[in-house]
Amino acid sequence: MQVILTDDVFELGKRGEVVKVADGYARNYLIPRRLAITVTTGNLKMIEQQRLAMAKKEAKFKEEAELLAGELNQIHLIVSRKAGDTGALFGSVTSKDLADLLETQGIHLDRRKILMEQPVKSIGNYRIEVRPHSDVEATVLLSVLAESDETIGRAKKKDEESDRIVADLEAKVKEIAQLTGGRKPEPAVAAPAEVAPEGKPKRERRTRKEREAKEETEEKAE
Repeated sequence: MQVILTDDVFELGKRGEVVKVADGYARNYLIPRRLAITVTTGNLKMIEQQRLAMAKKEAKFKEEAELLAGELNQIHLIVSRKAGDTGALFGSVTSKDLADLLETQGIHLDRRKILMEQPVKSIGNYRIEVRPHSDVEATVLLSVLAESDETIGRAKKKDEESDRIVADLEAKVKEIAQLTGGRKPEPAVAAPAEVAPEGKPKRERRTRKEREAKEETEEKAE
C-alpha cells in the first residue's frame, strides 16, 4: 500500500514523500508510530501545505544562518592557557570553550556546529570551521596564547591607549593656540589699594584691647 511519510524514515524516505510499503509494515509500524498516514485527497493537500510552510521556515533559517556566518567570519577569538616552553598547553581548547567565548559576544551557537577534529593542544593561530546551517559555512580565527603573552599584550594595549590620550591633549592645545592667534594670556592685574580721600586722614583702626588700655590710662591721669 501507499502511505505519506510524516517524518524522515531511515532508508525509506523523507517527510512528505509518498512511498509504497507492505501493508503489515504500514499498519503495524509506520501508522501507529505516527511516521506515516494513508494516502487520501485530504491528506495529500494537508501534507502539501505543511511542505510549503516547512520550506518557508527553512528558507528563513538559512537566511539567518548566512547573516550569522558573515559575523563569524569577522570574529577573532583569543584564548590564554598555561603552556610549557615547547608551546604545548597544560590542557586544551575545545569546541565548548569556543561556544562559551562566542556567547560572551552575544552569539549563541550550539557547540556541535563548531567543527573541530580534535581539541587544540598548543599555542598558535587556527582557523575553525563553523556550520550554523547544513548549507552555510563560516570560519572563525582562533589565537591560542600562553598566559605570559596575554599579559604582554594587555601592557602593549595600555601603552597604546596612553599614547592616544597624550596625542589628543596635544591636539587640543594646538587647537586652542590657533583660536587665540598664538597669544599668551595676559597676567592678572592686582586691584589698587584703598586710598583715603584727600584732606581726610585715614582713621587708624585699633583693636579692642588697645582701646581699653587707652581708656584705663586716661582714667588714671584724671
